[in-house]
Amino acid sequence: MIELGVKPQQRAAFHSVKDRLKTHEDRDFIYLEPRLKARVKIRNWTKAGLLRAPAFVEFVL
Repeated sequence: MIELGVKPQQRAAFHSVKDRLKTHEDRDFIYLEPRLKARVKIRNWTKAGLLRAPAFVEFVL
């Protein structure tokens, strides 16, 4: 989950739909259907190919 840049109303919008998208849950993770899209800003990529310091910008409709 991206924590940086998420406004309270955006967080509330996500929490209002997350239970309908849940497909599986284990001890460490909750798995969701990949239906939500978001635009994020990043500093760059790590050597492992991961996003470095991702920050939420907006949901994409």
